[in-house]
Amino acid sequence: MPWDQAAEGVLRAFVDMVPETMRELARATARDESELAAQERGAEAVRGADVVRGWIRTTPPEQRDGLIEVIEGLGFEAETFADDLQSAEGWEEGEGD
Repeated sequence: MPWDQAAEGVLRAFVDMVPETMRELARATARDESELAAQERGAEAVRGADVVRGWIRTTPPEQRDGLIEVIEGLGFEAETFADDLQSAEGWEEGEGD
């Protein structure tokens, strides 16, 4: 799936926050989740907001409060992502037990 230039910049900003030894894994995981977010909205290209959603999904719920300032620093309104920030989908303990 193609990425617009702004989306690449948002991903780079998030990945730069990760320790260097983990950056490739973080980048790959976030790319996959960002593309999934774009597909869910029926898009043909990944935009910056898709990257924010993808990054939120790869962040454990108990650490997401720390993303609010980062999201706003990237020029997005955190309120836009309130549902994503509060969702624990995929992170619930005991799933499949």
